[in-house]
Amino acid sequence: MTSLPPFSLPPRWLPLRLLLGGITAAGLLLLIRHHDWNVKTSIPGFPVRCGSSLIVLILGLLLALCLGVIVGLRARQMGPRTEKFVALLGRALACVPVVVLAWGFISGWIGRLGWPLESLMPAQFPDSHGAPFAHALWDFLAPALILALPLCGEMIHAVIVDGRETLDLDFSLRARGVPTSSRLWLHHLRQLLPLLRVRLQSLCLIAPVYLIIIEDALHFIGWGDWMAQSLRAGDAPAIALGFASGGAMLALLSAFLKLLPGRLKSAKGFVATLAWQPWLLWALGALSLLPSSFIAWIILWIAVLVSGSAAWHQAWNQIEAALPIDAARICGATDSMIWRNHISAVLFRMLTAWLFSVLAQTLLCMAAACALLPRLIEALSGPFAKVYRPLAIASAQDAAQTLADPTALLQSGGVIALAALCLLQVSRIVQPRLS
Repeated sequence: MTSLPPFSLPPRWLPLRLLLGGITAAGLLLLIRHHDWNVKTSIPGFPVRCGSSLIVLILGLLLALCLGVIVGLRARQMGPRTEKFVALLGRALACVPVVVLAWGFISGWIGRLGWPLESLMPAQFPDSHGAPFAHALWDFLAPALILALPLCGEMIHAVIVDGRETLDLDFSLRARGVPTSSRLWLHHLRQLLPLLRVRLQSLCLIAPVYLIIIEDALHFIGWGDWMAQSLRAGDAPAIALGFASGGAMLALLSAFLKLLPGRLKSAKGFVATLAWQPWLLWALGALSLLPSSFIAWIILWIAVLVSGSAAWHQAWNQIEAALPIDAARICGATDSMIWRNHISAVLFRMLTAWLFSVLAQTLLCMAAACALLPRLIEALSGPFAKVYRPLAIASAQDAAQTLADPTALLQSGGVIALAALCLLQVSRIVQPRLS
């Protein structure tokens, strides 16, 4: 749904910050909507729903990590050109809207192949002792596999891009007689794991939105399906409870990912603390309580802007530190000359790259918003409404039509993915880099 921004270090005590962020967002929502703080929490089966969704999230993240590492390192073995091509394919997969992946899977699996899907069309097993286990296993694997698809695209791109930032020990290891497989799968992967852990933690911030769309499409009885119903109903107390429970699940996931070996220095400052929160989930909650208007899309754009601010701020600090400002001062350059000759051009390129990246991610977030809140399409202009309307499957009739002919859905997803991919590639080209 959205491709990874530049690398950003998380703040200290990230699990605690995510938990407090979810509780704070829930409290602010109740305060703004003037609801009683005694929110009804005795929802039947709600802990089971949260536990089921947490299992799906863990399975999806682990599958994405394993597939991303295997594909990314295999591409590295095959040479630089293959590596760049595979990274582009990974980014393209990450740009496909999740609703297209979910309904495309349902249309192909059930509509064309006629195979079972436990939450929609249960399998018919012969009478045996293993049938209940098989039902439960496939019930969890189906949403986990769909969730792993966009996350895998993100991880493939991250493995290749972050691999270029690690210390190149290939020459020294080759001189010591270390085999090629050991150089790549042992030494290089050991350097790469701390970076991948941070990437997975950043993916956890948008994975709940993926899960809401997937569980809603599959009718999987979990936190995401309940959250989708609450968003469509505009139930403020339920959405507030979803924020708090979502923050708790993210805190558990972030703490679970700390089991991966390797540690990096934590980020400091208000920007990192503000950016490392599930802003897209909070924005969808705000959109569900607002009337359909252009202001709603501005809120979504601001959420995307804030969520990537830490990464771009860190990238700019690194580039600014490498600029020859001190050397220019020694040569007698004034502040205006330094700004004109050294800072302004680089800063303009950085802001342009950030703008293109934000536009691409906004297009993909709009797809998620339209899939969960179809009424928001009314605020879009003609061309945008035509592209996003097939993603809004709000009734059984729409679902049956999509299953019978998913062409319109796939075409819309392809147009959005291509537009987002082009914008992200322009951002990558324009962005200044350290020499």
